[in-house]
Amino acid sequence: MSKNVKIVQSYFDAVAKGDFDTVGSLFADDVIWHQPGNGVQSGTYNGKAELFAHLGDFMKWSNGTFAIDDVEYTADNGNLVVASIHFKAEKEGKTLSMKGVDLLRIEDDKIKEVWLFSEKIEDEDAFWNTLSEI
Repeated sequence: MSKNVKIVQSYFDAVAKGDFDTVGSLFADDVIWHQPGNGVQSGTYNGKAELFAHLGDFMKWSNGTFAIDDVEYTADNGNLVVASIHFKAEKEGKTLSMKGVDLLRIEDDKIKEVWLFSEKIEDEDAFWNTLSEI
């Protein structure tokens, strides 16, 4: 297993455990996060502060139910690592459950840039956009 795949697997392991100190240590200070779609969750987030606020919104909006509940596989091509995942959340009687692909760029042993791809982005947008507290 390559060093870059190990970094990404450490990230997913830490997320699953709720170990956000470790998550933070794996990101570059100037990380760039590309969230797909046209929803309230969509956009580009720059730096750890913006990214952690964004990730915190997922937990707030889902009452803590948002989770990556399966990492099917990870693979690398140089400094790029891809992860095939499944994620879920529940809110207000609605359930979000779908596959996704995360593409992570590693630079200087840190996660420098992340692109997310959702199986059904229109459904994900609709889920997050219909939350009553937004």
